Amino acid sequence: MRYPAAMTEGREVWIVAGEPSGDTHAAHLLAALAQHAPHVSFRGYGGPKMRGAGMEVLHDLASDAIMGVFPVMAALPRIWRLFRRAVKELRERRPAALVLVDYPGFNIRLAAKAHAMGIPVVYYISPQVWAWAGWRTKKLAKICDLMLVILPFEQEMYRDTGLKTVFVGHPLMDHLRTVRHDRELIAKLRADLPEHAPVVGLFPGSRRSVVTSLAPVFADAARALRARDGTRHARVLVACAQERFRSIIEPHLQGLDATVLVGKPYEVMEASDLALTSSGTTTLEIAAHGTPFVLGYRVSPVMYALGRMLVSVPHIGLVNLVAQRSLVPEHVGVRSFANAAADDLQRLWTDPETREAQVTGLAEVRDKLASEGSYDRAAASIVDLLG
Repeated sequence: MRYPAAMTEGREVWIVAGEPSGDTHAAHLLAALAQHAPHVSFRGYGGPKMRGAGMEVLHDLASDAIMGVFPVMAALPRIWRLFRRAVKELRERRPAALVLVDYPGFNIRLAAKAHAMGIPVVYYISPQVWAWAGWRTKKLAKICDLMLVILPFEQEMYRDTGLKTVFVGHPLMDHLRTVRHDRELIAKLRADLPEHAPVVGLFPGSRRSVVTSLAPVFADAARALRARDGTRHARVLVACAQERFRSIIEPHLQGLDATVLVGKPYEVMEASDLALTSSGTTTLEIAAHGTPFVLGYRVSPVMYALGRMLVSVPHIGLVNLVAQRSLVPEHVGVRSFANAAADDLQRLWTDPETREAQVTGLAEVRDKLASEGSYDRAAASIVDLLG
């Protein structure tokens, strides 16, 4: 394939990230790319962090993140308009490259369009198609020029596809090194804690549809935990990803005397002795903080049925996939799992062997992911591809 002019000649790179975690990682990647290719400009879809890193953000796709069959269907007209605008931009502006960050439903289709135009396509943070549609790795190989993977086992997934695949290391530890915890807040969250009482952090997700689904279940789990021996005086903290989610979460917290903290996930992780979280990158972030936790996720009946047919991996939690065993309890289904999650949380607090086994396993996961310089390696790989 013939590539456009080299990045060092002042060309433009289009980047698309479609959810909060993608916005974070893409912002760090932008900073690294600016170091390797200072004359390149960046444009595309992303979020506030990418805008802060210097990219011209045409639409805040990160804050629009949605999940589930019906929420996606309702948003289809808007998504389709954004997709057509992106295709038009690529055709008219002919960027030096298109860099895609996860978000497969949108980005895989955009990759196909860009590839047909002769625009080099780089996928940073592989979509987890290996979990539910392994055949799509071959499709990605046909429309991408470079796959940058962040999980140790992912490189093997692409080995037989012919797609150039580089394991750049997981960016989480690099990102966490830049985070400055509010120590005063953490101390306040743990102040005057009753003896032997745990602080429990709830992480109901960063997408509106997920928060709406999980907030009532997580609140019920906290109530059930408080009804059990050894955890009756548990202090409850709720990590709220955005201010607009507060109105979804707070009605379910009546009687819990819970504290809702907006935009302070790492302080909640650091202050907590236990956690209950949705799936996704948050599981790795909690593991990095060494906080024992339980994973819970609700899906619609349609998604649950599809998942049972299509998902080909034994776990949904990234921590368990990296650990290659059931290190963290997982509760996934249509019905409420509040009581089961409370049982697991109580066991993690009152059974020293159970707690120590998970804490040790989380440390092993951190060791596997501790790869300093992942953003820089990713940026260098992109610049190297384009010359």
